[in-house]
Amino acid sequence: MAINKITISGKICTGKSTLLKSLQKELNWPIFMTGQLFRDYAKKNKLNLEQVEEQNDELTKKIDHQVRDVIKLPGNLIIDGWMSGLMANNLPDVLKVLLICDDYVRYRRFAYREKVGIDEANKKVEERQTNWLNKLKKIYKRDDFVDPKNYDLIIDTSNITSQAVLKKVLQKIKE
Repeated sequence: MAINKITISGKICTGKSTLLKSLQKELNWPIFMTGQLFRDYAKKNKLNLEQVEEQNDELTKKIDHQVRDVIKLPGNLIIDGWMSGLMANNLPDVLKVLLICDDYVRYRRFAYREKVGIDEANKKVEERQTNWLNKLKKIYKRDDFVDPKNYDLIIDTSNITSQAVLKKVLQKIKE
């Protein structure tokens, strides 16, 4: 069966948004960005992203279920989000991509993006990530969100260009 949806999962600053935008440009498929929904919600409600526990569990479930439902609709779609790959479990027309990356590289990316020092980046990334993973574990009673066994394609973005990452995904969908 041909791939008509791609999910992109991974920890903070592994390159999910970059890959999503590159795929959108290359494939001209619509996108769904779960992280942007949360950032918009946090901004609108004056919440701190590092303090994910402030978020309502129902909002998290609502967005995750929205992802699950939209994945099942006909048509092409690219989705990035922590839960997107798991929400596509057992769907044959979905390529589930997991991006992994060396922690120090992720901290450097965050520092550059947020214009903060590396120590502050390390602290913020780890705090946000720990809060988020603990929240998901509490809601879903599981902790395998970034376990490679749940994905079709695992790409280490530590030492390759975003163009090389894109090429790997495009090759996989042509198989």
